[in-house]
Amino acid sequence: MVEDLLSFYAQGKEATEHFDLFFKKHKFSGLALADHVCYKCGSSEEFDEVRAILEKGAAYVYQTIISSRRIAYIKLTAPLPTGLGGVWFIELSYQKPDGSQRSGFDHIEIYPAGEGSYELLLATLKKNDEQVVHVERPHHVTDEVTLPSGLVVRLEPGPLIEKIKQEL
Repeated sequence: MVEDLLSFYAQGKEATEHFDLFFKKHKFSGLALADHVCYKCGSSEEFDEVRAILEKGAAYVYQTIISSRRIAYIKLTAPLPTGLGGVWFIELSYQKPDGSQRSGFDHIEIYPAGEGSYELLLATLKKNDEQVVHVERPHHVTDEVTLPSGLVVRLEPGPLIEKIKQEL
């Protein structure tokens, strides 16, 4: 559980350190950018508490409903550092209707940049024997790798803000 902004950044740093080992292994530097990190909440109370904490360190907060639950998209004033650049955005996710969601950092989304393409990123993962899972959801399709730490690296064609703009 996030107790304050300092503990959020400490937990986020731990999650991004696992991610950094992954991206270095696959030599994604220059081919991909880290878009955002998702923090999932185990209850409505936790969602409200963590959102209030993150608002203290936010440039802005946008909240919407996706798949029948609240999602807050938060731009931080100080990024979580990664080898693919600073992660300025947090996706704060409300508990799933079935109550199955556990609290904590869940995934980090990356998208192609520079000389990269979605197909190149996906092919690199498969070539390096990663267990890539193709996931089809009602609102988007992704390819994902679960790291030993449990953090999921999710490939997307572009940044989340572009999907939000399309919804508007």
